[in-house]
Amino acid sequence: MSYALDITSEAAARLNDLIESLPAEWQADVTEVVDAELQKLAGNPLPKAKDYYGRPAYEFTVRAGKLKRQWGVTYRISPDETRLTITDAYKVPPPVPPIL
Repeated sequence: MSYALDITSEAAARLNDLIESLPAEWQADVTEVVDAELQKLAGNPLPKAKDYYGRPAYEFTVRAGKLKRQWGVTYRISPDETRLTITDAYKVPPPVPPIL
């Protein structure tokens, strides 16, 4: 079952800020990647759910040119289970190497 996809204005602004933080020549490609990832999430969100500060989250890789970044979004599913709303967007911090 695919959910109808919504995005809050705050989440849209944060995604826009993330995209605009990249070089201009990569922004169109990254926008397409983000859109595709959000559509993939709306198509099947539950197996992808992680937890980000107590909210369901989906993290994905953004690639364009030599660029590779990890971003994520938090979301909620409507009570009638027909809509998925993106509520926030964030950069995924790089993993911390283990202390030996």
